[in-house]
Amino acid sequence: MAKLEFNKDPNRKKSFKKVEETHISEPKKTFSTTTTLNNTPKPYNTTPNPKIGRPRKNKTYSTIRIQRHTVNRINALQNTLNFDTQDDLIINMLDKLETVLDSEQKTMLDMYMKTYTAKEKRQNS
Repeated sequence: MAKLEFNKDPNRKKSFKKVEETHISEPKKTFSTTTTLNNTPKPYNTTPNPKIGRPRKNKTYSTIRIQRHTVNRINALQNTLNFDTQDDLIINMLDKLETVLDSEQKTMLDMYMKTYTAKEKRQNS
């Protein structure tokens, strides 16, 4: 392979490229306090944004697991009897069932209701 040789002339002066003057650009728009004081901001919306989801009515809800067929029956009865909610329908049906109970079953129901309400109070506090 051929050997390359680099011969630099020590007497040769360096030549620099001429740099042109850089012009400072002017902004299209500048900040002015007088215009910002004159332009009053729009008043903020003072009404709170509506919350997403169902409205709370100081009621506590719980979930029960029932089959879809039973859900369909409840919905059909709700629409047939013109109840607003499933809760109203079930409350009405439970009230009718409680009137049919004999005295022994009513005392058992009262005892169970007391224990469940006491348990719920303990869990909430």
